[in-house]
Amino acid sequence: MININKLIKYLLLITLFVFLTGWAEQSTERGLTQTPPPSQAAASGQRVALVIGNGTYKKAPLPNPLNDADDMTEVLEQAGFKVTKLKDASLRDMKTAIQAFGRELNDGGVGLFYFAGHGVQYQGENYLFPIGATSNVSTVRHLPYETLQVNYVLAVMEDAKNSLNLVFLDACRNNPVARSLFRSRGMEDKEGLAPMQAPSGSLIAYATRANRRALDGDGRNSPYVKFLKKELLKPGLEIEKMLKNVRVLVRQETKEYQAPAYYSELDETFCFVEPCGKTQPITQPQPVVQPSPIAPPVYRESPEPSQLPSKFFLDRLADGSLGPKMVWIPAGSFRMGDIQSSGGSDEKPVHRVAVGKFALGRYEITFAEYDKFANVTGRKKPDDRGWGRGNRPVINVSWNDATAYAEWLSKQTGKQYRLPTEAEWEYAARAGTDTKCWWGNKVGSNKANCYGNYCGDSFKSTAPVGSFAASQFGVYDTAGNVWEWTCSEYENKYKGKEKRCLSKNRSNKFRLSFRGGSWSSDATWVRSAGRGRRLATYRGNDVGFRVARY
Repeated sequence: MININKLIKYLLLITLFVFLTGWAEQSTERGLTQTPPPSQAAASGQRVALVIGNGTYKKAPLPNPLNDADDMTEVLEQAGFKVTKLKDASLRDMKTAIQAFGRELNDGGVGLFYFAGHGVQYQGENYLFPIGATSNVSTVRHLPYETLQVNYVLAVMEDAKNSLNLVFLDACRNNPVARSLFRSRGMEDKEGLAPMQAPSGSLIAYATRANRRALDGDGRNSPYVKFLKKELLKPGLEIEKMLKNVRVLVRQETKEYQAPAYYSELDETFCFVEPCGKTQPITQPQPVVQPSPIAPPVYRESPEPSQLPSKFFLDRLADGSLGPKMVWIPAGSFRMGDIQSSGGSDEKPVHRVAVGKFALGRYEITFAEYDKFANVTGRKKPDDRGWGRGNRPVINVSWNDATAYAEWLSKQTGKQYRLPTEAEWEYAARAGTDTKCWWGNKVGSNKANCYGNYCGDSFKSTAPVGSFAASQFGVYDTAGNVWEWTCSEYENKYKGKEKRCLSKNRSNKFRLSFRGGSWSSDATWVRSAGRGRRLATYRGNDVGFRVARY
């Protein structure tokens, strides 16, 4: 016997199912779609980033990558990225994070990898340095095992098969590994990172062009991140336009020394902040106030010298006053000698020299600074030839006089001062360049003080220190004005003494090197490679010095 009530309920359920099915089909035909679950909707357009900043290396530490990682994390989160951040990471930590990063990218969306720290190239491959690697790499054969290959990161991102991947490498600030390791394998000695082919759907951005070294920066950030973090958050700015803006700004900031590059194989338009197409004007850097042509910048005495910008400092003397203005010169390597074959035979052979971090006087020692030393020690003051004292470079000082000043400065400050070696001097004068002068191969006009019309300047004798532009390292007057004593014994061919200081008790037996040319030199001598030599007792109206600190 049929149960009427159950039959009625069954018929009602069938009718309801048919009605709902028909409504869904009609809705689909009309263009109405069901909203996917929240997790699926987020996955389809997710933004995932891995940010790594390594700076506390045992050898060649870098001050800014940790700040760069913090600031990039902040702006990427504002742009809608889920960010994983690592600071001072080991190789194991980096690889573990990259593998987890790849698993997240498997759900689709946009992936971004950012690295700040040391990086090198070898045989066309690029290697990023984890913490610990600067000590562990004692041969180039260690690189694949102690460092992270950029191609490994690209492979993980490419395997995820997500829609778009971005790689930012601020990783060629200098080479923490001895360049001799590269030359010993018969390889060409190249700075920076090698160019890379971006996989389809990817973009690789460098802080500077391939085969060049990037600057770490004077302030909180590297020059690259300083502008990248500002341009990235502009609404409607397509990524390639954004990177071109950053390139222009960094070139302006570094006086053409650093020019960011990128390699793009993107198949679609991407903006960090939507909607794409609504662009904003490029952010112009604040104007740089050049030093007065009459006097160098004035530093106000503060309770502690540490209050000055981190790259520049003044040590306090015993009486509470401040010593010479100093600038930290980063560790690195360079080609020393007559690279353009336009100088003397004593500028050969051209050879690669590694230099550790040290500080150098921003200016040549002035009469005011030397006169104070002479007053305190009872030393005879040098003759200024009637040209003026104050902020003009001291002249008529022997190598022995200059060394005595550095020794006095060491006692006054409790720090280690001396004259720079010949190699240190040329490294600082070149400021990362291979050209005749730090600004280029042509002396040009009004860039230095030398004889007659050779340099296009208006000075007939010495010029007040800081009368011309500073180099990329923030150092003034390494070309012209006065020759500058070094602590190195002169050799007519480079054989290694250019990297050492001659002991004081042997100085009167040998000739000492001085560098940079002077107000009485023609343009040949103001080249970064130009050399001169005299006995330690020599005094001249075109010879002075600057000090170094370690």
